[in-house]
Amino acid sequence: MMNTVLREIVARASIESKQQMWYRVDKSKLGEELQKKFVQLHPDEETKEFLSASIDKSSWVWTQIWYLLAKAVLKHFWSITDINGWLGRGSMFVVSGAQAQKLFDAARVRPGGALVDVGAGDGEVSRRFAHLYTSKLATEISCSMRKALSTKGYTVLDAEEWWRGQFECVCMLNLLDRCSEPRGMLRRARSALSPQGVLLLALVLPYKPYVEATADHKPTERLPITGTTFEEQLSSFVTFMRDIGFELAAWSRAPYLCEGDFAQAYYWLDDSVYVFKPIEAAT
Repeated sequence: MMNTVLREIVARASIESKQQMWYRVDKSKLGEELQKKFVQLHPDEETKEFLSASIDKSSWVWTQIWYLLAKAVLKHFWSITDINGWLGRGSMFVVSGAQAQKLFDAARVRPGGALVDVGAGDGEVSRRFAHLYTSKLATEISCSMRKALSTKGYTVLDAEEWWRGQFECVCMLNLLDRCSEPRGMLRRARSALSPQGVLLLALVLPYKPYVEATADHKPTERLPITGTTFEEQLSSFVTFMRDIGFELAAWSRAPYLCEGDFAQAYYWLDDSVYVFKPIEAAT
């Protein structure tokens, strides 16, 4: 019991030391356009609530033991994504509703119409801001995650045919480094966007693709991202996106947060978050 309490104290204290680092960018390493379109975010109440809930949940001893036992058995039959969906664990967080609105404001975007979250998982990431749109739709290949999406009010679309519709916002939040054909996904997003629509995209940097569905866990397509630092890879990615028809409207850096477990109260990666517009509609 004492160890659990001590771990919780340490976890909460570590949040304070990490929070500003999570959102920091070295602007001296960026070109003028990227500096101009950068939106500084800060940890807000919604972010802190997610972290606090993650710390609390990680200390639920019997719940965590159940997760460990279930995973040990089910991993022989299901993917980790399916297991997490069935257990209702492993929820993620990227930006809050207020942070998303700040990015939209900087991009001069007025949310409304239809939003589709491609590869939505359990929907917790886009749920934070999906209410800004009139209707929320999603795609997901995991059966258990599709069920979770339906219970949260998402209309679940066919994962292969979704792009034949028209949407005011296409979300690809930490999808490109987890799918086999990221270029193909971006082409579909381009086709699915309405003339005034936006692509809300998040990508972990440094770029290290991992595909759960392939035997070697490697993508069949790899994004042409170069550089070693966060800023270098971000610049390379934005250049690539422009080459395929997307104009950067706003961007930021934020932590990609995930609920923790016995080993760690929460997990995080460095996320680059973007609002892109089709070049014809860019201002």
